[in-house]
Amino acid sequence: MQTRSLARFHLLLLVLLLSGAGCTGGAAQETAVSTAPRRLPAPFTDEAIDVARRFVQPTNDLRLAVLEEELQRRGLSYTLRTFSGTGADDRTEGHNVVVGLGAGPPRIVVGGHFDADRLDDGTLSHGLVDNAAGVLVLLRVAETLRDADLQGVVHVVFFDMEELGLLGSRAYVQSLDPAPGAVMVNVDIVAYGDALLYGPGDLSAAHPLAGRVHRVCSRHAVACVGTPRMPPSDDRSFQRAGIPAVSLAVLPAEEAHRAWLFLNGDLSATLRGALTPPILRTIHTERDTVDKLEPEALTRAVRIVTDLVLDLDAAAQ
Repeated sequence: MQTRSLARFHLLLLVLLLSGAGCTGGAAQETAVSTAPRRLPAPFTDEAIDVARRFVQPTNDLRLAVLEEELQRRGLSYTLRTFSGTGADDRTEGHNVVVGLGAGPPRIVVGGHFDADRLDDGTLSHGLVDNAAGVLVLLRVAETLRDADLQGVVHVVFFDMEELGLLGSRAYVQSLDPAPGAVMVNVDIVAYGDALLYGPGDLSAAHPLAGRVHRVCSRHAVACVGTPRMPPSDDRSFQRAGIPAVSLAVLPAEEAHRAWLFLNGDLSATLRGALTPPILRTIHTERDTVDKLEPEALTRAVRIVTDLVLDLDAAAQ
């Protein structure tokens, strides 16, 4: 289906959703499978919101300190990988945090950034949607995978300096000696909503990740929206190195389809402005605050990500 035809489809679906005729469950039912989820991580509670608040700090170095404290509190072993920065954000060095599960080159990297963007007034964004929520999900994913019977090696990576041009993931990839068939799953923007938006790139059945993402969505009865274009995040560093990667976001179903149209549709300037998804008016602004976080959405994200990684791990054998 060409982009113009897909845009018309998403516009029609968006109209149906806005009118109440569409529903998230309908998309999931079309591709439902009988496979039951694996051991489900426990639901997030309001305690997770209290943890998220700790990431509201005046500097990204202090956000790193909070991340290390949370890893230590959970008994998760990790290594710090220091790389050169640009001098921006008053830092000349960045620090990726790597939780290695298994010994040897990783076949699966699942990661997301912990740094926050600096606002026009010079202060640091609270960075709760972008991307402390992703950090909370990755912490729970790491805890769950630590207790799983993994067949291969998985790295859970918390990238630094994503907001300065993907510097952390670029440095990680440059030093990476991946196992054959390595893949990457990026977790960015998972704070609220009931649908999964994923991309970018070729989302056909031949893609090594797209089909598995859809199967996991079906297993968890979650609407799944694939987009050929996606705002740049740390998955791009892997894609540029020839490593298949996918970025996952969780949004309300209507907003996910609106994001698809905004990113891919051949729209007039007026319609494009009208369809700007709320998430793009939240991240990198003073509105990226803790009230946006939903424990149900975080739970949904951690279960999808964990299941996807376990599927990818099992498929490697």
